Amino acid sequence: METFFLSFSSSLPLQTVIYGSIAIVLLLWQFYIGKFYYLRTIRYRKQNEMPTNDKVSLPPASIIVYANDNAESLRRNIPVLFGQEYPDFEVIVVDDASTDDTPEVLQGLATRYPHLYSTKVPADACALSRRKLALTLGIKAAKNDCLVLLDAACRPASPLWLRNMMRHFAEGADIVLGYSRTDIPAGLSCLYKAFDRLLFSLRYLSCAVRGCPYMGEGTNLAYRKSLFFGHKGFSRTLNLCYGDDDLFINEVATGENTRVEIAPDSFVTVESNDFAALWRIQKMRHFFTMPYLRHRKQLFFASEQAAVYLFYGAVAALMASGIHYPTAVLWVVLLLVLRGVLQGIVFRKLSQAFDTPQMGLRVLLFELVRPLVNGCYRLSAWRRREDNKTWRSMKI
Repeated sequence: METFFLSFSSSLPLQTVIYGSIAIVLLLWQFYIGKFYYLRTIRYRKQNEMPTNDKVSLPPASIIVYANDNAESLRRNIPVLFGQEYPDFEVIVVDDASTDDTPEVLQGLATRYPHLYSTKVPADACALSRRKLALTLGIKAAKNDCLVLLDAACRPASPLWLRNMMRHFAEGADIVLGYSRTDIPAGLSCLYKAFDRLLFSLRYLSCAVRGCPYMGEGTNLAYRKSLFFGHKGFSRTLNLCYGDDDLFINEVATGENTRVEIAPDSFVTVESNDFAALWRIQKMRHFFTMPYLRHRKQLFFASEQAAVYLFYGAVAALMASGIHYPTAVLWVVLLLVLRGVLQGIVFRKLSQAFDTPQMGLRVLLFELVRPLVNGCYRLSAWRRREDNKTWRSMKI
């Protein structure tokens, strides 16, 4: 390392050496986050895969499915749920006042699957979050203590999905965080959105792997019924329209009671005819609820985003101050190439592990754009913050 800095600083102005040193430190910082947070999820998965001959005693399970005008999704996905290789489970569909033929579809499916049950949220329910009410009704109706939450558009990747999620409860867990993905259409814009979703998921999953969970997503999430009612459910956030999954997990999750399940067999695909619209909805809901999240890693990940701009700023300053020195120009090229190689390797492995399209060097563009896009959504959520208040839905 000493030889490295000596060769770098030889016959260069002091300010050029300083800019180069800053760029190197920032590059190492980003490499640290990539290796010890994002890539650690892959190592964690390999270390915690379910054995093929797993004979652990699996608890009875209740799958809670939220539906709102999802008749076609229910037709496709309910048979997949009942195709799970699991000894004892039920499926409870909560119909949030659907206006399509969801009731008829559920009635027909109930004749084929005796362990399919359904309940309904009244259409005139107001002054509260309808989704929170729907989930509370479904959880109350559940016969079993171990629950898995899904949307009607969620399709498990494997008949072993439920077994993978439930095995952690036999080990004493109260919460299991799963991973949900979406089929990505072709195009640069959709590829950026896939990058954004992958990075979003990696952050909360990697923190949970390291023992500091702070949220989960209700498209593949499991917890105990006793935990839900022991903490009075969603009572602390009934004034908010959104935040049923992330805010509840933020309140109750600890490093001791939370597990992460990210084996490929445990993945869930969220079906959507309009991926871009789904992404925008998820983005806005996240920024609506983010101010209420207690999350000590916020500054940590913010520093990663800042390091991207600071790195390129330091490289630009290095180039400007050492433009007349071939050694400085060489180090500029080497730093840029090294960053591209490191980011390319990290996200190639992550894309393979989490079933996301390969992004190549386009990830360098995406990471520059993402803070700007997030800033726009953050500002929009702040301006529309009253839309997240349940009193706005009251009918007087």
